[in-house]
Amino acid sequence: MIAMARFAHLALLAFALGLLPGIALAGEAFVPSWIKNDPAAKTVAIEIVADWNQVERYRRDNIRTDIIDFNGYWGGNLTIVVPAEWSVEIEFINGSSSFRHSLMVTRVYAQSEMPVKLTAEDAIWGVYTDPPEGIKINERRQLNFVAQQAGNYFLACARQTHLMDGHWIGFEVRDSIEQAVAIIDENKFPQEQPPGRP
Repeated sequence: MIAMARFAHLALLAFALGLLPGIALAGEAFVPSWIKNDPAAKTVAIEIVADWNQVERYRRDNIRTDIIDFNGYWGGNLTIVVPAEWSVEIEFINGSSSFRHSLMVTRVYAQSEMPVKLTAEDAIWGVYTDPPEGIKINERRQLNFVAQQAGNYFLACARQTHLMDGHWIGFEVRDSIEQAVAIIDENKFPQEQPPGRP
């Protein structure tokens, strides 16, 4: 029943955004409200909130969760895909009520090789919030960079143990696409969790 509700939510979201004439399927690319494309300028603006799901669930259902997330996604259950050579502007907000968080573009790590924490030297293209151990509650940072090389990366929190605890999502740079999109991996999204930020 929950899976059907999530499927219906994704279908309505994709339909509302005009991405598909009918139904969105799991794994289909979509453009959420927090990704703003400008194909003419070859730029994309992305707003990412740390602990969005924690705050949203408590506001909506008075339920607390220990999951740390970006826009309600974690552990690779969402990948942001951007066109190669586009300029990327990320507005990063620490929405946590308790902890510092950071954001870094870094290489892909297998679960068995994830470091306890990330440092500035781990950042791809030098893209990370300063300080790497995290900004304060309700603080913001803007990251501006060019998606220079096609490939797969992580958007990760560099704070101690957070990467190991799943505070990361996928980030892919891809040739021959016309806009930035997001793709949900339903196999990594527990059914008991609500959908991420639309």
